[in-house]
Amino acid sequence: MSYSRDASPVHEDLLRAGLCAPVEIGGAEERLWLDCDLASLAEGRLGDPTDPRQIDEARRADWQSRATDESPMSLRSRDRFERCYWLLDGAERIGTVALTTSALGAASLHMSSFYVFPPLRRRGAGSRFLNALKEILARHRFGLRLETSYCWPRAVRFYLREGMWLRMWKRELSFCWAARQPRAEVSVGEDEASLSVSVDGQRVVLASARRHGDVLELHYPSQELLSDKRLDAVCYDASTTLALHLALHGWPLIQSKEEWERGSGSDGGSPEGLAHKIAIWEAWAKKRGWLVPTVRIPGLEYPTWDEFEARWAEAEKEMEAILIRAP
Repeated sequence: MSYSRDASPVHEDLLRAGLCAPVEIGGAEERLWLDCDLASLAEGRLGDPTDPRQIDEARRADWQSRATDESPMSLRSRDRFERCYWLLDGAERIGTVALTTSALGAASLHMSSFYVFPPLRRRGAGSRFLNALKEILARHRFGLRLETSYCWPRAVRFYLREGMWLRMWKRELSFCWAARQPRAEVSVGEDEASLSVSVDGQRVVLASARRHGDVLELHYPSQELLSDKRLDAVCYDASTTLALHLALHGWPLIQSKEEWERGSGSDGGSPEGLAHKIAIWEAWAKKRGWLVPTVRIPGLEYPTWDEFEARWAEAEKEMEAILIRAP
């Protein structure tokens, strides 16, 4: 049975520490905050790094038409389930962030709209905020989760560097963090790769891989490691997280035809599942005319979006035929 935990103490500590400031709903403040969300999409999808504080109505309309399919949700609507803040560096507003007001089940708060104004980047402010947030979350026994697009490799690498584990890839890359989880140490060489953690001062390899041309050889966590309570859930996230690192380094993700057929529909664990989603995400981005600054995955087919739709339609017809023949 799921339960909900109130996260008010986390939000109170964020404000008390001077890490955030509330956004005034209605008027110019809300307009700028929403423009930051839009600017993030325009930068990632269109390659337009314009500071949202400098845009006019024409630029805003252009971003809205080309960078997203969705209308912006008002902050009053978002206020029902999250708090929207200005990020602060001292007294200076440097960007935006939103954090949910409660957590279900696993007690992790969801973060979104994490954005730093372009001229204020590369000062470490984003990392400092995340570290401070983690300290507050740990104090109140909460974890953190967030999503980002695989087609935004700069953001993906940032969250991996900040110690996030990849949990799944159902719609986008879904990252998680918990204070009790050890930090992943990943090594990716020319032909060998591994993901390890430190447990009681010893390095423990959870997952490893070798590449043989366009074929991947992946070693999952052993049953002994899966049964080790000191490792918590990271054993289950190890192969998922390692697969993402391999993709960013241009490694193959397919182990065999049999593993592709078995795992390409998975939302986590199997590298074939990530490979399949990468092909879909990139096809959709290219269909919309968005940037796809990713590396090619050896051995992976890259159908167009129209080709994917044709395949899905054919599969649906075959399923309907099977159902018609069923007694």
